[in-house]
Amino acid sequence: MKQNKLNSKKQMFQYLEIKRNNEGNKTMRRYIYLFTLLTLFVVGCSEQSSVLAPVNNVNTNEPNWISLPQSDGIHVNKFISTSQKITHKDGGTISLNTSYQGGTYGTVTITSTLFFPKLCFPGKEGVYTVSHDDAYCVSTFGPATVFDKALTFNITYTGVNLSGVNPSTVKFAYLGTDGSVHYASNSGIVVDAATGKLQVKNAIIPHFSRYGFIN
Repeated sequence: MKQNKLNSKKQMFQYLEIKRNNEGNKTMRRYIYLFTLLTLFVVGCSEQSSVLAPVNNVNTNEPNWISLPQSDGIHVNKFISTSQKITHKDGGTISLNTSYQGGTYGTVTITSTLFFPKLCFPGKEGVYTVSHDDAYCVSTFGPATVFDKALTFNITYTGVNLSGVNPSTVKFAYLGTDGSVHYASNSGIVVDAATGKLQVKNAIIPHFSRYGFIN
């Protein structure tokens, strides 16, 4: 009789031990299952983010444009612009002359000429714009156009603080569509720190973009 009781207790302990083990295994399996779900969720979100995020391989770093002195007055416009109708048959010229008070020399002047040769673009005529930045020695042309014949651009700044600018490293350049910097062909660049003069002669403009002096 005693032996039967002992066997019953032993069987009960074994049953409880097996039950505890099973419950522990279930709990462990639950943790593993939850961990797997969480891992799949994180991976899925990462993949979705990589699919939805825009691809940005464009070089967004601005080149080292040469700065213009700040105006003594209140800045109202970011660009100084002029537009003109140009005919396909005759070509034409867009000129812009402006000045403002400011800087070491007291006055800053900007004088530019963009020359369109005959038959340089398709169509009968177009309205084109030349804009000069008021913070950097930079010009923007529009609308976006690729020309059959290259345009010629001349621009002269005076009153620019050129201290610290190495004349031998100054280039007249433009930005590509991917943000890359390209040098524009020209017949000469003038850098005169004594008078604050910065000039490019006969720069070749095969298409419209953002053009300016870099150092």
